[in-house]
Amino acid sequence: MTAKAIITATALVIAGCGGQSLIQAEDPPALDSPVPEAQVTQRWQADIGAVSVPYHRLELAALDNRIFAASSDGEVAAFDADSGESLWRQDFDVEIGGAVGAGENAVAVGTTTAEVLFLDAETGELDWRTRVSSEVLAPPAVGQGSVVVRTADGGVFALDAANGDQRWLYRRNVPALSLRGHSAPVLVNGGVVAGFDNGRLSALDLATGNPVWEATVAVPEGRTDLERMIDLDADPVVSGRELFAGTYQGRLTGLALGNGQVAWARDVSVLGGLSVDDTNVYATDAEGRIWAFDRRNGASVWRVDALSGIRLTAPVQYGDRLVVAGSDGWLYWIDIRDGRLTARYEVGRTGIAAAPLLEEDRLYVLDLGGRLRALTIEQGN
Repeated sequence: MTAKAIITATALVIAGCGGQSLIQAEDPPALDSPVPEAQVTQRWQADIGAVSVPYHRLELAALDNRIFAASSDGEVAAFDADSGESLWRQDFDVEIGGAVGAGENAVAVGTTTAEVLFLDAETGELDWRTRVSSEVLAPPAVGQGSVVVRTADGGVFALDAANGDQRWLYRRNVPALSLRGHSAPVLVNGGVVAGFDNGRLSALDLATGNPVWEATVAVPEGRTDLERMIDLDADPVVSGRELFAGTYQGRLTGLALGNGQVAWARDVSVLGGLSVDDTNVYATDAEGRIWAFDRRNGASVWRVDALSGIRLTAPVQYGDRLVVAGSDGWLYWIDIRDGRLTARYEVGRTGIAAAPLLEEDRLYVLDLGGRLRALTIEQGN
């Protein structure tokens, strides 16, 4: 491991001790060639409340032309996606660490005090709250009559969406040292896929919690616990019959969803997250680089180094480009064909930790200051 990687990993672990080092945005990178400012129109803005802890996964969710957001200090809110009109707000006296999961006319959030809160999507009324074994630092998955939650102690809980009763619990051991945070479970037809801090991936039967298959994405290497961290903190991505997953200080893999067989693997330290289209898999790594790999065989297509040093979110496809948000408070657009950085836009002087949400032609962005913005970009920019 390089000295730079060690410093990066140490900073990420220390961030879990309550620091707020990413609240103020850092300076944007000095780019080798000028990148034009994107012609962006802000359609509306709303304040959510403090979103002040970078390792909290306070991501946005959309359902039936509504945008849902949550704050670290316990507020959950719904807005009209077109106008930004506040539809409802609920203030809970808890610290929210994982939000927002949405589906089947409901939204769910997880807390750092080991609770799951389940709300009616139309009214915001609390339907139930259930205790789990440890803090929840990623959005719950809502669907198929279930709420599935990953906990920081290596647990996967399946709860009944009707009343919050526990249906089953599946657990994996947590290594002695791991990054602060964890991936979110991913619902598939009749099952759920979950990644763990030991570099393992499990597909579980949604009815029983029994493993359907397990796969190794990466194997720990190195002499120290720090060098051996291979957390699967980026959410696995399902596309058709294929599944893609990547670990910190490990590998990015393409697998068969049906049996977990690994089709290909590439050495890359995935941290920000993944996205996929019909041709490629896109990943942001621990150093702030963005990669494109051929989804069929893992062959390298291109890599963007210009944003190195910034902690980037998962890439989101926006037409024929990707957009990523950074801890420097900027949005960046990348041409998916050649990895060319085509535009950038400063959202504000506060960092961004949650990936932008794309709905129709709009990007919804929540920064660490708790400001939610709806943005559109002019065509051709």
